[in-house]
Amino acid sequence: MNVAIPKQNLAIASCFNVATQFEIVVIKNKKILSRKTVTCYGSEGFQRVRLLRLHEINTLICNGIKNFYRDQLLSIGINIIPNVNDSIERALNRFLAGELDAYDRMQNESGSNDIVSHDELVDWAKKLFEDNGYSVSPCTEHDSYLIDLVAEIQCPVCCKKIGVAICCGAQIYRVDQEIKEFHHIAKIRYNACVYVYLTDPKVAKSCDDYGINFLSPEMNLLSAREGNQLKIPILQKPIEGHERIYNYK
Repeated sequence: MNVAIPKQNLAIASCFNVATQFEIVVIKNKKILSRKTVTCYGSEGFQRVRLLRLHEINTLICNGIKNFYRDQLLSIGINIIPNVNDSIERALNRFLAGELDAYDRMQNESGSNDIVSHDELVDWAKKLFEDNGYSVSPCTEHDSYLIDLVAEIQCPVCCKKIGVAICCGAQIYRVDQEIKEFHHIAKIRYNACVYVYLTDPKVAKSCDDYGINFLSPEMNLLSAREGNQLKIPILQKPIEGHERIYNYK
């Protein structure tokens, strides 16, 4: 079992969504096997959600946590033990002794079941790109937490690889902020960026402002190399370093 605790010095941080450090504890048979402190940069709570997903956290022990971040964590299967105002050590000892109660989903239903599964969006995006001739793999770079998948395809002009960063945004609160951060992280390393989310005109506009391709499972997508000058399957925005594609016949 992997447990995360937002920390401030030796105590539990007052609020999950602004904590800058997390204690990550690996527990087996009610014994601590290992522990480490990891740092979370940025000011948005969704980055903490992604951090917990990255470290495969099963349980979060915290003090305060906003409802929408709580719902996001519950929706991806992370148990939450809120309102714990202790030192890190005392909280761990209480947890190991079975003295801390997890948040009760049934008694405190918030409607989060209506949120699309992040894994479903990732699976959909992976299949879409693979069906259109791309090779697709998970992003394994720890400093690129917003990039779920990396897709590659050969350029028909220069024959070099075109790298596409794909972010599936089902587990966030501020979509506009995530798109901004995604653009900042991916623009230097990849030729194109794709953001996958449910159909929403505001999300589509935000992506357009940053030159990001927006995709949704609800859209009627064109297939590979059909219409609208899609020399490269799926991508409609200009491709960094491969602008000659659009003059290629």
